[in-house]
Amino acid sequence: MVDEVENIYLVNAPAGSGKTTWIRKQVEKHLLENDDDNILCITYTNRAAEELGRDIKSNRVFFGTIHSFISNYMGSFFGHKEIIDLYWELYEEKIAQRIANVENKKHVSISNERYIEKYGVLDMETVHSNLKKISYGETQFTSLYYGLLSHDDLLSFTKKAVERYPVILKKIRDKYQLVFIDEYQDTNADILKLFYSSMVSGKGKLYLLGDKMQQIYKNYDGSFEDTFNILNKSTRLDVNYRTTPYIVNILNAIYNDKSLQQYPYDKNLDSQMLFKPKVIFTNDRDKTVNIFTKKNKGTLVLYLTNKERFYGIGVKKLYESFNKIPKYQFTGKYSVVDVLTKEEVWNQDILLSIIFLLIDICDYYINGKIGNIFKITRNNEKIFNRKVFSIRFHADKKALHDKLDNLIAIYQEEGTTIGSFLKSCCDNRLIEEEYYGEIIEDDDYASALEVTLSEILILRNFLENPYISTQHGVKGESHDTVLFVAENNSKIPIVNMSKFFDLWSKVNVVLRDFDNFYYAYLKMIKSIEKKCGMKISKINSNDYRKNETFISEKISKFNEIYYDNDYYIVLLKDKFDKYFVKKNNKSAQECLKENAVYGALVAYRLFYVGCSRARKNLAIVINNADVVAFEERLKNKFKDIGFEIEEI
Repeated sequence: MVDEVENIYLVNAPAGSGKTTWIRKQVEKHLLENDDDNILCITYTNRAAEELGRDIKSNRVFFGTIHSFISNYMGSFFGHKEIIDLYWELYEEKIAQRIANVENKKHVSISNERYIEKYGVLDMETVHSNLKKISYGETQFTSLYYGLLSHDDLLSFTKKAVERYPVILKKIRDKYQLVFIDEYQDTNADILKLFYSSMVSGKGKLYLLGDKMQQIYKNYDGSFEDTFNILNKSTRLDVNYRTTPYIVNILNAIYNDKSLQQYPYDKNLDSQMLFKPKVIFTNDRDKTVNIFTKKNKGTLVLYLTNKERFYGIGVKKLYESFNKIPKYQFTGKYSVVDVLTKEEVWNQDILLSIIFLLIDICDYYINGKIGNIFKITRNNEKIFNRKVFSIRFHADKKALHDKLDNLIAIYQEEGTTIGSFLKSCCDNRLIEEEYYGEIIEDDDYASALEVTLSEILILRNFLENPYISTQHGVKGESHDTVLFVAENNSKIPIVNMSKFFDLWSKVNVVLRDFDNFYYAYLKMIKSIEKKCGMKISKINSNDYRKNETFISEKISKFNEIYYDNDYYIVLLKDKFDKYFVKKNNKSAQECLKENAVYGALVAYRLFYVGCSRARKNLAIVINNADVVAFEERLKNKFKDIGFEIEEI
């Protein structure tokens, strides 16, 4: 067995374990005991960074997301000629294609015209010579001509830069003696490798904190699993401060891993529960939910992702407009629910990010919190016009107040659309024309620009005070009484709750084993896609025939290795058996559908997380039709781990 890495810690921090409090205490203690040390705290969201840094006033600690850290830290390197040359090497071809604009795309033509207006000419030599620095654009688009990197490109470019110039890793190690990465399970594997490589040979300490059961995005690809196995696991956060002992026992039974068992906080008592955890089997889900919520006031209802939830709160047009955007549809990294409910996702969206910031500015202005406005504009210089928000003379102050007064009038006017609101901001030079142009030139956002601003305000108010939530809502959200609606979802995120319940009621499901099986399955799929040069779904009969030997060998090898594996038997065996009887493209495609495994794995995670959000009272609603083939077996499983059964 490989020796344990002593200075890099993997800390399991399940729901209710007091992770934020623990990190804050470690930071405060280290600052007191080490006068010259610097500390780095990487969080998944800006909100989490603010919470961690609350009341810790020290310039020796950096709290922020990985993107804000890289943007700040790499900023000192991004002006170097070598880094600019690397950028040109990586993006030269894309820049040439954009200049040529062979497909005559309207938004590209407008962008090209704007560049010519600014510099007089647009060609490769001019673009190259005008590149003075690479920077983070803080959105989902990369502005190729100006060296502004998108959310995703910032990470991939940093990876390339570190590979080319390893001295960057040494500088991280030299500067920071204590590093925390929160929500490691949703952190890109390249980022985990970057910090591991930086810290492993030094004297500083790196803590990776999180919970694999709460992994909800596909940012992590499983390529760091072997390294996880050799990290120091001596630090444990195994007390559940949130919920009652009875529910803690149920959570332990669902997690089914003695090494990750939680213990209840001694001040949480079962006597605080109004009822024992129960599962309600019903033929009318909505009626059952209504009856339960009327009887149990203040219940947090957890759904998956159904559009009716958005319709119900009054943001139908907003939901429908974003549901049309290709990147939030089936093949996208994030779903429409993600972008409308999660800060870490809407911060990446070029439209929502600016709208939420502008609403904050309006609210701060109305409440006289001018300092907060300047903080927003300073932190988002790619969006806001720096000259307008720079106050040097009294006339500057008056001019800004006039512009903001005009903005508030439009903000409060009934019927103001997102598009007219943004146009006013651009006309008044509050926001950068380049940023505004990227939005209005993107046809994907045409429908969203016609939505009234009031729907955005409704959504924001709802997110601050949710009475209905989705399982892809805010991490860590909890409530005294939780009603988890167990349902399937055929869109992003794919969730096959029925298949999970079938699996769970048959076999001894353990997350670590399930994860390993999924990553092995995914690795096989990726190897076939790489060989064929396309996604599995794009492979046609001719492509299959050209690669039949390779595909058949991969499928056969996987079957040989996992033929007696419980997850394989329940989730894949029937598909593989059909392929071996009749080998063709159609049967191969059935064997290689990632969601055949991933849908059940996600359901497992969401089921656990949903249950973990209950502080005192937990109920689950299951539609009989979804589990009819194994209903009795499933009921027995629930009874075995402590649930009561109710039928309506």
